[in-house]
This record gives sequence, C-alpha cells and structure tokens, in this order.
Amino acid sequence: MDGDAKLERYPPVMMHCLLSAVRRFEPDFYAHLCRAYHLDADRILGLFSEVEELGAAQLTAMVGELREHQAYHEIVFLAGRNALHTYAEQQHARPSPLLTGASRFNTLAKQLLPAFLGRSSYVLMSRGNLQFVELHDSVFARGVHAVRPLCGFYCGFLAELGSTCVPGAAISTEVRCVALEPDATSCLLQISL
Repeated sequence: MDGDAKLERYPPVMMHCLLSAVRRFEPDFYAHLCRAYHLDADRILGLFSEVEELGAAQLTAMVGELREHQAYHEIVFLAGRNALHTYAEQQHARPSPLLTGASRFNTLAKQLLPAFLGRSSYVLMSRGNLQFVELHDSVFARGVHAVRPLCGFYCGFLAELGSTCVPGAAISTEVRCVALEPDATSCLLQISL
C-alpha cells in the first residue's frame, strides 16, 4: 500500500450508509459483510462521537465484494443519497438562501463532496442546467474492470444534492466510468437540475 493510500480516510457515515443500504436490500448479505469485515452499521453510527474518519481498507474490500451483487447500483445509489442528508446535517451545511440552482449546487458540492473522495479529486463544471462532476481515482472504480458504471454512490449523492437546489428532482447519471473504458482517465457524472 502506498503512502497516499495509508492516509486515505472517509467519514463513518459513508460506511454506515453503505451497510444500511445493503441491509435494506438483502439482510443475509449484510450479515455476511459484517462478519467478513468485522463491521456493524449500528456500531459505526456510534463511532460518530468517537472518531471523525475511517480508513479505506475495509471500505475497499467491502465495495469489491459488493460489486458482484445484483442490486449493486441500487444499493450504492441509496447509500449516496442517505449519506448526503446525514453528513449535511452533521456539518450544519446551510448555504446562503440567496443562492439557487447551479450556484447553490456548486457551493454545496464544494462544501460536502470532498469528504467522500478519499485520495480522489474532482472538477466541477456547469453548462446551463447541466452540472458535471469529473472524478479522478474514484474508490468505487479504482483498478477494476466492469460491465456497468460503478460510481453510483456519487450519483445518488449528487442527485440528492441537486434536488435540494431546485424544485423537483434532479437526475444524476454516470456518463463515463474508468472501469468501463480502458482509455478513460476519469469518471464523469452529469447532473440535470
């Protein structure tokens, strides 16, 4: 493991929301993951008061196994949506009420998204009502090959974030994934506000 990976950290809410989403879709698989990786969603929730961050080793291992599950996208999408609400509440994220639409989305994305990226980086871009988030080195797609996009956690997170910025629901889609395209250097998510 390189030096950067040793320092990679994620908020406990990320693991908690992933495990809670697995438990909702398939309790037996949840029990297996908890035993295999010495995890428990309720215990992790209790860690909020004890630690601010968790390391990447268990997250990477669990996501690797989770990728094989038939409801992978639904699980990680739900986890991302729930993580946004829980983390925003913890951080007391409240942008100026004068900001709306794309301005509000960009402000909140810059405030909340970085905590869930570990060593990954991102670039925000806007084109009218379309917002784009380019992710470099996503923990969900890092070093794997897949037949479907893998960054559903971020899709859920950003769709829910977009929905807090405009009336109605925002739609988030992963339009490029490094796991699908061998020549791609980043994942690209499109959010329609």
